[in-house]
Amino acid sequence: CDRQRPCSACVKHNVDCVFNPSQPPQKRHKRVKDQILTDRLRRYEALLQEKGIDPRKLPDTPVSKPRRRSSHTAAVVPDESQLQTPSSIDSEPSQCVNKTQIVHGQGRFNFVDNSLWTRVVEEFHNPEDAFEDSSNDASDPEASDDDFGIVLGSQPKSNTSSRHPPPERIHQLWQIFIENVDPLTKVVHVPTLRPAIQKAASNIGTIPRSFEALMFAIYGAAVMSLKDDECKQRLGEPRKTLLSRYISATKAALSRAKFMGTISLVVLQALVLHLLSVRDIYEPRALWSLTGVAVRIAQGMGLEKDGVSLGLPPFETEMRRRVWWLLKTHDFRTAELCGLAKFRDLDTGAESTKSPTNVNDDQLYPGMPSLLAESNTLTDMVFISMRHELVDFTKGLVARFRRQGKNPSQWNLNASGSDEVEIDKAFREVEESLETKYLRYCDPSQPLHLLTMVIARFAMNIVRFLTHHPRRWASIEQTPLSERQWVWGISIKLLEQHNMVQSNPQLKQFAWHAAYFQQWHAFIHVLDTLRINPLIADAEKAWQLIGNKYENTPDLIFDTKKLIHVAVGNLCLKAYSDREAALRNGNLCPPPPPEFILQLRHQREVAKAKRQARDAKSSRPEDLVNHGQANARDMDPRSENGAISLSDTLASKDLQQSPMSHPPSLVQTGGAPEDDPFWFINGFGDSQVGTLDDVMNVDLDFMLAQDHSMEDNATQTITWEQWDSWLADSNLLRPLSSAQDFRAGT
Repeated sequence: CDRQRPCSACVKHNVDCVFNPSQPPQKRHKRVKDQILTDRLRRYEALLQEKGIDPRKLPDTPVSKPRRRSSHTAAVVPDESQLQTPSSIDSEPSQCVNKTQIVHGQGRFNFVDNSLWTRVVEEFHNPEDAFEDSSNDASDPEASDDDFGIVLGSQPKSNTSSRHPPPERIHQLWQIFIENVDPLTKVVHVPTLRPAIQKAASNIGTIPRSFEALMFAIYGAAVMSLKDDECKQRLGEPRKTLLSRYISATKAALSRAKFMGTISLVVLQALVLHLLSVRDIYEPRALWSLTGVAVRIAQGMGLEKDGVSLGLPPFETEMRRRVWWLLKTHDFRTAELCGLAKFRDLDTGAESTKSPTNVNDDQLYPGMPSLLAESNTLTDMVFISMRHELVDFTKGLVARFRRQGKNPSQWNLNASGSDEVEIDKAFREVEESLETKYLRYCDPSQPLHLLTMVIARFAMNIVRFLTHHPRRWASIEQTPLSERQWVWGISIKLLEQHNMVQSNPQLKQFAWHAAYFQQWHAFIHVLDTLRINPLIADAEKAWQLIGNKYENTPDLIFDTKKLIHVAVGNLCLKAYSDREAALRNGNLCPPPPPEFILQLRHQREVAKAKRQARDAKSSRPEDLVNHGQANARDMDPRSENGAISLSDTLASKDLQQSPMSHPPSLVQTGGAPEDDPFWFINGFGDSQVGTLDDVMNVDLDFMLAQDHSMEDNATQTITWEQWDSWLADSNLLRPLSSAQDFRAGT
């Protein structure tokens, strides 16, 4: 068209000339294009950060208009498969886009791993505003607690400022923590934390709530690492009093920091240290449940994924690795003490958090440009690195068993044939790795190096013992002689190494670490072997080690509310009585009994006299009504407050259940009918209706009062399943009064 009327084209074709003005250009969807560019820029920035380059510091980067808070940036790290083209966005508007997003700000990292929250964050001008966290607010007395104090075991008071010790005592506790606890945990970065502690000690009133929780957790961990005499000497107060005070203050501070909803790594560090402080106080199942809370908090912060894959700065990546793996190894042990599968949640995926790097603390600093390479020399991380060599060994075994469709929790029991060969091969490899990378360079004159050597060999001997566990055989007599001698030797080594950590003066600062890792099965096997064969080679050495164990762990005698302590004491008395009888039969005069044997015997004589007096009183006609249930329990040895005597267990081969699983006899004393299914199914007698708390106040006099002479089932085989039950239930029977006394500091 030449824009004439009529135009030449219409004249040529002999048609009516009609002018149609052109339509305005269609508006292009700039928003879609901008979104694609924004996603790509974020992706490139994340890749630069992964390489240790800060995009904001690049010389040719144009200065953009500052945001409301320019220190906050959002790093989005989508998978390669999630990068979209314009056509895919237009054609698939309803498809969810899953992106892993880390929102940075004020030392916190908000982890987002689903499309809903990713879209919500994008709607905020400042992405961090999507996640409000008040755990860093100032520690003012008027601040309210959260509603989850009951998770920590109590509802503490809000005001914690008055519970801080004087500044000079704060520095003293901090130094104890550095010397005793930090080398075995590395959950905090000491060079970074030291000036913060010094500043806080001089101005208690302005401490942020999250940091206050960490300070109290450090106080509690420092006191926990001391023995009572050392605590009195250095801090001027009994250990029990100080530990009660600081654990209570830690609970209050965690509640004030709203730990259940926190995204602060500092609060999580405080919670992890709190778990270490109470691990020898709480029941294993309670501790395992509280550990599960900490694991959930860590997962919500993305700690189960490595910081490199999330595009986090190198320093934060390294610290998150340390916190995550300390928490997970603690979770493994608490599960084991509860009688549960130890490695049930061991993640072996490609994006799972890597092990901490073997470098010195002074090589790490906030803002460091890149992660450091693994050091080939010994560092102050030597103990942690050694432990993670064993974790990597376990991860390999668990991954292989999962591929084979087997239960990873059973790798250490009843292995036979090719499985046993493969496990032994993998074990020899990790043993060689430990020797070549760490142990050969350790200096025994340095306490941390000596501990690393002892614990490494202790852990390897545990693997050997579990792989050749005596439960694989019906009895000791049926075990091949070579196997019997081999397991006996390993068990003696385990007792030696554990005693060394507890009693060696050079390892005094780390002795707190030993009690939680008691190898009960090896101890039980040694006592059982001494009962069957009292004059076995190294019997004198074994009894010396047993005496050292009782000396180093007085709770084995005095804490009679734990089934395992009472049962082990009974087995120990049987074994020693058999030894005395064997010496007399050989025309030898038995030596005077050691102190721990005298204490165990006296304890049981007192319990027996107490029980006899109670039985005589309850058998009188005027007391039959009041003591009817006590008589019923006496008639049924299984129902003495849910406890089963060792002699009854040894005499029976069909007792495979936990002592708590036997329902007590239902005695009609008024109230619920005899056949009430609820009370029967849940294991409560009629007398417990309305007083359910009484189930916690278990009296184990029945087990203590048994006769432990050598004629009583001296040749019977122990039942490993029953011992497993006692181990799992050992702390379920702690009376409420002891917890109350502890909180009161008495």
